[in-house]
Amino acid sequence: QGNSFATTPSLAPSAPRELMATAKTGLPELKVAETWDSCIENTIRKLAYGTLGGGLIAVILFRGVAARSAVAGLGAGVGIGMGYTECKHEFELVDKAAAAK
Repeated sequence: QGNSFATTPSLAPSAPRELMATAKTGLPELKVAETWDSCIENTIRKLAYGTLGGGLIAVILFRGVAARSAVAGLGAGVGIGMGYTECKHEFELVDKAAAAK
């Protein structure tokens, strides 16, 4: 009796599962929102990897601050470009799926 949390069913864990099930089965608004979420996350991840990769290469190959900054910036640009391209492709798939219905 002292531990009421063990006997009371929680509604919080089931709510995201229901929302995810709805997003995968229907409502285009949820699919678009889900696509935006994955695109933003993917682009930020690629930006970070590109910046870190460019920065690492710059530290190994170049001595000047300007050269290192330029190579790190190039890596960041490549990362953002890759994220943008993948997002564009994902939204085209969502658009084709919506047109097919």
